[in-house]
Amino acid sequence: MKEEGKYWSVRANRAKSTSVNDEHVDRFCALSEPYPEVRVEGPNPFYARLLLEDFAGVVSENTAINQYLYHHLTLKDYPDVAELEECIAIVEMHHYEILGELILLLGEEPRIGVLEDSTFRYWSGSYVYYGKGICDRLAADIAAEMAAIRNYTLHREMIHDRYVSEILTRIIQDEEYHLKLFREKLVKYCR
Repeated sequence: MKEEGKYWSVRANRAKSTSVNDEHVDRFCALSEPYPEVRVEGPNPFYARLLLEDFAGVVSENTAINQYLYHHLTLKDYPDVAELEECIAIVEMHHYEILGELILLLGEEPRIGVLEDSTFRYWSGSYVYYGKGICDRLAADIAAEMAAIRNYTLHREMIHDRYVSEILTRIIQDEEYHLKLFREKLVKYCR
């Protein structure tokens, strides 16, 4: 393993009881720093609704998971990129789970969509950037990570719950690392 201990390996940290065959997942795509405990200072539906945007809005973990898995499936001619897409999607699934737990603790249900003007709008597959070709897809992945970082940063500033802020800070660190990894692949294949 590269730089033993510095980065979190998805394979090494997934539950042993998982039924998913993840023997091939050995890319390092999340930082090794632990995630803070999932807890909140108290219920707050406003904070929960902000996190619903990160959970299943246009720019969200749900969108990232689906986009990266689609790119994983369609970039098989570039095995290193396909594996990276899959590995990052798995890390995004972990973020998705954390956000879902926070939303519940804050007093809302982690439904797959967002509340807009008192109307709930479900998540749509149209949020995924499908793209054409490796360069187009990597550019979209970079844009998605940048947008996620902006949203998380904004929501962290709006949320005055120290526990939630700590978790958002930790997630942002992963997203910044994903941005670096996608940029490296863009340079390798598209410049």
